Amino acid sequence: MFELITFILLLIIIYLLYKNLEWRFKFEEKVKRYIEEKEEEIRKDAIERSSKILSAKALEKLVPLLKNFGHSPHDVRWLGDPIDLIIFDGASENDPRKITFVEIKHGKSDLTEKQRKIKRIIEEGKVFWEEVRIE
Repeated sequence: MFELITFILLLIIIYLLYKNLEWRFKFEEKVKRYIEEKEEEIRKDAIERSSKILSAKALEKLVPLLKNFGHSPHDVRWLGDPIDLIIFDGASENDPRKITFVEIKHGKSDLTEKQRKIKRIIEEGKVFWEEVRIE
């Protein structure tokens, strides 16, 4: 009796392992088929997004040259990430008066979570000076 139960359990385990492999294979096939069907659409979307990002990054570098920018382009330092610009107002005249962090956004885009946190840190005055000397 014990051998029969053991044998049945063994058969059930083998069957479940086989079904698991079969289900995994079917799932992988479905994913492959989906990707093949959508590949052109996915590539087109990726190229379009990349193009928009590159265009935006190029335009961000030109913003300091706009008439209504309000800061001397000579005082601007471009970072790009996570914040676009740091402006050292007056630095080009050897008279720095303030430092401004600038994030340039287009259309309806919003700050990223990281940018919101950085903004909060700046607004809370948690900005410090550190000097490192190398001997």
